[in-house]
Amino acid sequence: MMNTWMFIIGFVIFVGYMIGLVKAILWGHNSQREEMEQDPELKKYYNDILLNSNQIDFDGMGNQGRIPTSYKKRKKRNNKIKIK
Repeated sequence: MMNTWMFIIGFVIFVGYMIGLVKAILWGHNSQREEMEQDPELKKYYNDILLNSNQIDFDGMGNQGRIPTSYKKRKKRNNKIKIK
């Protein structure tokens, strides 16, 4: 009987701790978001990025990730070794 009560009390403490932890995380996240939304420098920075970015560049690698539309023809190399 004593073990059951200890388990119940421990479980209540654990649940209370988890609820408090989740509330603290959500409060921190929301307050940081509000501060970022009110910061004029960050607004300008992100607006500049959106206006000046290339809308086709989804991977962020520039033109390196794009598939070329035409291929250059390679010249054949002469692989023969000449021995004198």
